[in-house]
Amino acid sequence: MINTTNLLAQKFNKPVLDTTVQRPADKAPVAEASTNKNNILASYLQNLSNLNKTMVVTKPEIKPTATAKVQNAESSQKIVYHNNLRSMIQSNSANILAIVPRTFNAKDTNGNGYIDGNEQCGTFLNAIDRLDEVKADGFNTLHLLPINPPGKLKAMGTAGSVYSPLDLLEIDPMLIDKNDPRSPKEQVKAFVDECHKRDIKVMVDLPSCASYEMFTQHPEWMAMERDGLAKTPQGWNDIRMFQPWEDESKRTLNPKLLELHKQFVDMCIDLGIDGIRADVARAKPVEFWDIIIPYSRMRDPQFGWLAETYTYEDASPQTNMPYDRPEDSLRAGFDMIYGQYHIFHEWPDAKTFMNYVKENLDMSYRLNPGKTVMGSFATHDDISPMFHGGADYCKMTAGLQAGLPMLNMYQVDGFQNGDYYIYPWANKFSAKTQTDNHEMTVHEGKLDIFNLSRKPGGHDESIRTFMRAANKLRADNKELLGRQGTFIELDKVGDKNDQIITFARHYRGKTLLWVANKNVDRAVACTIKIPTLKADQQLDNMLPSYGHESIFQAKDGELKVDVGPARVHVFEIDTPDIENHTRKVYKQR
Repeated sequence: MINTTNLLAQKFNKPVLDTTVQRPADKAPVAEASTNKNNILASYLQNLSNLNKTMVVTKPEIKPTATAKVQNAESSQKIVYHNNLRSMIQSNSANILAIVPRTFNAKDTNGNGYIDGNEQCGTFLNAIDRLDEVKADGFNTLHLLPINPPGKLKAMGTAGSVYSPLDLLEIDPMLIDKNDPRSPKEQVKAFVDECHKRDIKVMVDLPSCASYEMFTQHPEWMAMERDGLAKTPQGWNDIRMFQPWEDESKRTLNPKLLELHKQFVDMCIDLGIDGIRADVARAKPVEFWDIIIPYSRMRDPQFGWLAETYTYEDASPQTNMPYDRPEDSLRAGFDMIYGQYHIFHEWPDAKTFMNYVKENLDMSYRLNPGKTVMGSFATHDDISPMFHGGADYCKMTAGLQAGLPMLNMYQVDGFQNGDYYIYPWANKFSAKTQTDNHEMTVHEGKLDIFNLSRKPGGHDESIRTFMRAANKLRADNKELLGRQGTFIELDKVGDKNDQIITFARHYRGKTLLWVANKNVDRAVACTIKIPTLKADQQLDNMLPSYGHESIFQAKDGELKVDVGPARVHVFEIDTPDIENHTRKVYKQR
């Protein structure tokens, strides 16, 4: 792991600020939690009646205000909208952009190069201004990090940790335009409707745990250690864990916690939201999800579910999260799990990468059709890909992502123009809290992407240009690069350190060839064995060229390459019978 304590200060020649403040006193909050007490039976019957009905989204009546830009003549118009997020996920056609609502359209009004607590916060209404940009970049789905108000007591982060929610059934007031007459939930609905008008789906985060305030207000939801103290995940001292069991020995679930999560689902569907990303889904057993996920689909059969869970070893290393494995989550009803591509920079060679791809394809045969992974090379928990090799690394991973099987593409906002942000898993907490002040550096000099602290420092539009081309490549070849297309592993000769990643995707006689150099520092030469390739094969790169030039020489049955550092190339090659001449052909179920 990179030592990031002074990394940004070195990068931008700025001093690391002293953020020492006093920890607030531990005391129970006064405010009562707001909880909707809907009758479960009535809700169930209503859900049944709504099944398979056309969803009609009606925009609320809007009075003229200063925010007239988003309150146009179409506002009173009824629009008919059909959610198909689940089908998109199952067909590997979701292209997801993760956003932190607080920073998505925040403004650096003081000109200090940071988005910090003194400035204009991102809101649901000003986020509408960026939706056309999202569409133009090739994304069809937005993943919103938690939209709930964060807790403040024992918090880590400038404005409180967004993964320590104060109330799961309310909206963070920081995300609301106080000059707009609409209620918080009406403003959320307006944003979602604008997304749907552009055929952009919306997923929201369901936090896995609670704030200290929620712990004190609702002990019936919370897990306790044997010594009577609150249960927290190892290394996360700002949050408190839920208790999913009423009696774990009898495998009976906590009915009050189930009801809370049903109410969260109802709120999301009422707002027009298309799906949920379950933060650390492993913090609750499959029996819990076996109830919650079908509950959502009584109202919306196309409601999508993404589980944050990784490989068996890395699913959740915290000692207090011992529950189920990724495949268990998929069997419980989740449509998609996080892939391990976000640690691509840690994998030493191409073999490690290829083995992981084949593991996923093998897993697909053990599950019902349509189960898939999120193909992200960075998540909101990771430092910016810019630190792994700059703009060229970003382009390489975007190009690789476009060609991989059994995945839905995923990027974090800021990737498009090379923003620098840091939020590593290790050393994430400081000895002192930053709650209720306006310090912009949170974790001992590290920028905090979860809150208002962020440095949009890249401004490299070449990344966006390349990313758009990669997104278009995948969209233009939906069948070949989706579930139907095969994945063909190709043999190499001469790649001593195994740095060249190469594979083919094939469908109905059409073949696309990927060649990428994992090494970000030097060019690598080798010979790739490609059955039925002809010496006169024309090689036209289907993605924009960048960085150090690469050299290719086609011969019968092979391709000699000398690939520049962190370069990726995609060629259409005339090999309609390639599948008949190799043993390494893999299909997705």
